[in-house]
Amino acid sequence: MSDHSRCTLYTLVRMMQPKAVAEVGTLFAGTTQVLARALVENGAGEIHTTDPYGAERCPGIIAAWPQRLQAVTHFYPLNSMDFFLTLDQRRIGLDLVLVDGNHDYEFALFDLQMAARLLRPGGIIVMDNAEQTGPYQATRTFLERHAAWREIGDAVKDYDPLNPFDPTRSSVPGTTFILLQAPPHVSIGAGPHSWGQVFTDMTSMKGISLDLGSQSTAGTLFYQVIFRGFADGNRAGVELKEVGSLRVEAGGVARTIVHDLKNSLRWEGAATYPDARYSFEVDLSWQSDPGAGPLALARPPGAVGDT
Repeated sequence: MSDHSRCTLYTLVRMMQPKAVAEVGTLFAGTTQVLARALVENGAGEIHTTDPYGAERCPGIIAAWPQRLQAVTHFYPLNSMDFFLTLDQRRIGLDLVLVDGNHDYEFALFDLQMAARLLRPGGIIVMDNAEQTGPYQATRTFLERHAAWREIGDAVKDYDPLNPFDPTRSSVPGTTFILLQAPPHVSIGAGPHSWGQVFTDMTSMKGISLDLGSQSTAGTLFYQVIFRGFADGNRAGVELKEVGSLRVEAGGVARTIVHDLKNSLRWEGAATYPDARYSFEVDLSWQSDPGAGPLALARPPGAVGDT
């Protein structure tokens, strides 16, 4: 990676003051060290980096760094699917992600979509190797599907079909980066939108909570709620589901909506299993009124348990 690219990454971290940075593609941990140094200079934050082929290579490299850099660096010898799954299970929200893994279109698109799912509002994804077809076209596909996101730069907007392999395209001159920024809210469109299953201490679920940002829009919000229970080493379990909708009219003031489900989702036989665990999953789809925009949430939807 060029010195200009490394400077761009360092500057982003110093400017954004992120709590959590993720990197797909550790290789020899050169950019990992740049990101770690910026975090140390900030006085806070951690970097999570992964390389499925680096189990024997990367730990030794990182161990040779100064202790203050090692302290903020977490290496995972995982492919990107397992890496993002691990971060998701640990409920680690990300502020900045560098995607520099497998450059095939399908893999790059997956990495981009998973990074976006874990990114906090306003966070930034840096997609490397804009000069290659896979990362570049994956980014174009992503932006077509996520209208609330924006590129910090013009690499995608200036796409020329008569020059489809332009080696100079990038968001930042002198780099091979495309910089994408998440909206300052969770944007809900036709979707559907899902945040996967979230494990919870609640033993039942009676509703969903929606924290609306300050906005003016109106429409119908469709939802699917799934409440799951697991017990006896996952040999016993249940999956309860409810589908419904609600009318939402936002008049410019942030507020919280608590919507009750028609039926409380409860595993009646759970009391016989002392090891029972529970999770919920909420899928949303927004159909706005004519002329109205997408629905903006301050955070992903939450679950409301029985009192």
